[in-house]
Amino acid sequence: MEKNMEVMTVGTPVPMGDNLYPNLPCKPAAEAVEREKKDPFAKPGLINSIAPASFLYAIFFTFCLYKNASGIAYPFYVAGTIGFAVYTIRKSGISWKGEHILVPAASILLGISNCFTDNTKIILMNEAWLFVLMMYFLLAVCFDTKQWQFGKFLESIFGLSVGSIGKMFSFFPDAQAWMEEHKGKKNTQVLYILAGIGISVPLIAIVTVMLSSADVIFRKSVDIIFENISGWDVFCCILWSVAIFFFSYGMVSLLEERGLNEKIKDHRTGQPIIAISATAVIALIYIYFCVIQVVYLFAGYGTLPEGYTYAQYARQGFFQLLFICLMNLVLVLTGLGFFKESKVLKGVLLVISVCTFIMIASSAYRMLLYISVYQLTFLRIFVLWALCVIALLMAGIIGKTLKNTFPLFRYGLAVITCCYLILSFGQPDYWIARYNISAYMKQEEKEQTESDTWRREYGIDNWYLRNLSADAAPVIITEGSMERYRAYEAEKEKYLNGEIKDVNTPSWDVAYIERQKERAERMSFRSYNFSRGYVKRALKR
Repeated sequence: MEKNMEVMTVGTPVPMGDNLYPNLPCKPAAEAVEREKKDPFAKPGLINSIAPASFLYAIFFTFCLYKNASGIAYPFYVAGTIGFAVYTIRKSGISWKGEHILVPAASILLGISNCFTDNTKIILMNEAWLFVLMMYFLLAVCFDTKQWQFGKFLESIFGLSVGSIGKMFSFFPDAQAWMEEHKGKKNTQVLYILAGIGISVPLIAIVTVMLSSADVIFRKSVDIIFENISGWDVFCCILWSVAIFFFSYGMVSLLEERGLNEKIKDHRTGQPIIAISATAVIALIYIYFCVIQVVYLFAGYGTLPEGYTYAQYARQGFFQLLFICLMNLVLVLTGLGFFKESKVLKGVLLVISVCTFIMIASSAYRMLLYISVYQLTFLRIFVLWALCVIALLMAGIIGKTLKNTFPLFRYGLAVITCCYLILSFGQPDYWIARYNISAYMKQEEKEQTESDTWRREYGIDNWYLRNLSADAAPVIITEGSMERYRAYEAEKEKYLNGEIKDVNTPSWDVAYIERQKERAERMSFRSYNFSRGYVKRALKR
């Protein structure tokens, strides 16, 4: 590993050797040599510049996110994460260009989305994609990724994540090396005191939890002092903070020592005749299948098998087509990434790609037919969204097939991020409630036909609607539903006072309002969510 390399532009190696940071003074050569003999991997410079920042970030992380996955503190956590990343990058002496600002901007938007939605699925996907974006940001700034391809990015993101866990406890040898360098100085005693306090905090939390469970009087006194904050919460917050401190410190340590392999290996060594033989017949089958889709499904010229409706026909083949579309995505990427360049192979892969577009259209059309009968769910919306994303990715793969230098990973990252922002801010539960209720109301107004047997028998899916998130409140909490809710509350009051013997089962909209009211009342300033805030305001009207 080269030492003392100058850092000039984005992607150039971080300065290594004894002077880890340009703003820190160089140690005497003899002292550096002696320290390297003891532990060549220790980096005492990180203790001064990164350890305090990691500590503050861990506390901030825990404050924002503990029992608060969708509160107003979430976008501040994202901003703090970006700030910590930028701080460590600057401390490493790496300069970064304005083109990288798009990733932090998208991350901030996703963080804002989290406090505007109450949909658990969207919140979880927001968090997962935020992690991918931040990993990409660090890689793009700290390494020369201009020639990296799709597989290299995935490998590096995985390597950075797992490698950071492996480097979590590098803090201890770094701290030991730092103390040896500062032996006898006054600030060493301060560090010892801080270390003792750090060790005592989790022990105090464990002792408090155990004693609180052992004696009820002691527990009540602790609750009064700490305003009903349980000892278990204190222990969990400490555990979170410690884990995030070590993880963030380990990630910086891994990046500092260039723990990821930047080299790009050309995997296109396979004979193209193998890929051509394997995919040519598949391409012919796809062409035949696509002709059937155009004739039977899109144009409607063919006759369906006896006993099949279009909804049943659509439902039967939808998931198979979705699987084939995803398989084609992998198939074309494999052909481009592991076999030598060949015009014939490219032609076959282009045919598969074009057929994939027809399959995507067929799958989407089948889903729309199915939705027209069986209404909307989150999964059905997500699948339509995924088909749009796959179509855009296939367009990028065609670009990669025609031109090998096409930046497929960056294109794919941009496509998924932009499309996901639409999904994240789109509040699917709102549109599910609006569409399903509207479809049911229209169905009630028109004469029943034989094709409407399912609706006539089951009507609206009350169970699904009552379990939607607070995002659907603007549709469900209407004047009529509020009147039924108030009547139900009055009936419950009479039951509690002994005036009546039983309470009628609430309607689905009343059950929805009751559940959302409980969740809205549990909000604090830190966990304020705009969707649940709407419920709180609606109940006061």
